[in-house]
Amino acid sequence: MIQKILEEKRMNLSSSEIRRLIIDQYAILQNIASKHGENVTHIKPHGALNNMACEDIELATIIAKAIYEIDKSLIYLVPTGSKMELAAKKLNMNIACEIFADRNYEDDGNLVSRSKPHALITDPEVAKKHVLTMVKNQAINCHSGKQIPCEIDSVCIHGDNESSLATAKSIKENLLENGLKLKPLNIMKKFI
Repeated sequence: MIQKILEEKRMNLSSSEIRRLIIDQYAILQNIASKHGENVTHIKPHGALNNMACEDIELATIIAKAIYEIDKSLIYLVPTGSKMELAAKKLNMNIACEIFADRNYEDDGNLVSRSKPHALITDPEVAKKHVLTMVKNQAINCHSGKQIPCEIDSVCIHGDNESSLATAKSIKENLLENGLKLKPLNIMKKFI
């Protein structure tokens, strides 16, 4: 994960600085994984970097190229319908499309800014219904009620909400109760 750039704390970095951050942070994480007999299988940009790349094809392309350069077999975890998804598809990368369980969406498919009062979904019951509807319909639920068709491979639950753990448990139980199978990204049929 790219955690150098935090949510809503936007920084202007050059393409070479962004590339270096991704490569360096991957190397650090892979070193830790190797010490435990594991491998990093996917990369997901975090926070403001992720949010900015969702809307900026140039930034999305810089990130995609850096990940592709590291290892063509890595799974690139991208918000569904984003510029990141478009950039990754142009490079024919392995992509997993992600939705956010505890965030609302604007009608253009982007996340509602955290500066708005309706940005977050903090009630685990609301979050579990939000996710189940999106997964079953393969569509993003916008705050306005609009639905945007999309591909969904993964669900993100932010860890900075007090209800995060309860939300994760509730969503998992609800998906399983509704006949959905949960598995690690790297063993999903599309990546084997």
